[in-house]
Amino acid sequence: MLITFVLHLFTIVVGVAAQHPIRPRAPGVAFRLTPDYGIASIYLKDGTSVPVAQVQGSPEYQAFMRKPRAPAPKEDTTLCQLLAPGLHLLTPLFGSVTSVCRNSNIGSTLGVMQNLKTAVEAYLGTNICFAALSLDVVEDHKIDVAQEALQALGLRQVLPTAQAAKSVVLAHRPDTTPKFDEEPWVVLAIDYSTHWYNVGLLTMGEAGIVDPVPDFTSGPKIDEEYQLDAIEHSLSHILANPPSGVYLPERIHQLVVYGDDAKNESLRNLLTKMLNTDLVRDARVSSSIFDGTNFTAHAAHVHMDTVDFEMNVKPAWGCQWRSSFYSDTQNEL
Repeated sequence: MLITFVLHLFTIVVGVAAQHPIRPRAPGVAFRLTPDYGIASIYLKDGTSVPVAQVQGSPEYQAFMRKPRAPAPKEDTTLCQLLAPGLHLLTPLFGSVTSVCRNSNIGSTLGVMQNLKTAVEAYLGTNICFAALSLDVVEDHKIDVAQEALQALGLRQVLPTAQAAKSVVLAHRPDTTPKFDEEPWVVLAIDYSTHWYNVGLLTMGEAGIVDPVPDFTSGPKIDEEYQLDAIEHSLSHILANPPSGVYLPERIHQLVVYGDDAKNESLRNLLTKMLNTDLVRDARVSSSIFDGTNFTAHAAHVHMDTVDFEMNVKPAWGCQWRSSFYSDTQNEL
């Protein structure tokens, strides 16, 4: 009787394993869109992070990312209204033919992301079906455009769209995090890039969970000529008008500086003047514009190894048939 039960249990286990093969089947892929360019990273099974590409956006893309307000919607043609429900399915098959039914903002964003996807697939040697997405901007209409562009490429999102600042802070998390009975730590994140800057507050709670502080994070500011002065003004405003019950700069537990000019010496001198000297000395300064994207690619890789992902995130029609990551004889990277 016992032998019969064991054999029956073994049969069930083998059957379940056959239906749910070992995951994750593919590397994690992440795209980040900045006001000027897009970047892509891959996280491989062996734990290697690969910065794959940086693609400069067109003048139309950069203008869109800098617009403070959503453009007024224009009425679609009858044909485009009929195609709208399935447009994301048609684009991978017919490419630019469907561009007449997309507004120019989606088209310019799609151009950047198409080049990122091409670079990733050239590195991997096969097509991809999933990607994670992070943006510097926080406006809903820009996030919607980026997500629609991702869909148009035949890709499905592994994770909810993240703020770039959050991804960078997570990439530079300290080895220890707040205990369950501690107040969340306050993190000051500063993006210092050639053509924009950003200053924001985030919190780090138990298990290293990071959240933007409402009303104290925003999209990038464009002020190339007087950038240091603008950062000083923004930081002074936050220090003088902190979140309720938070004393600044005393409560700032960590300073994270990122961006394509993060190691700027003039910025460091300004921060030393305005903040605690020890805080600036111990700051986590990003060494690469890919730091946050590398982390997001890793997070995507991990999430693809969950039942939640397999049950709720379905690939575009036909995508997995064409990818060697999903063949029975795959050699996972």
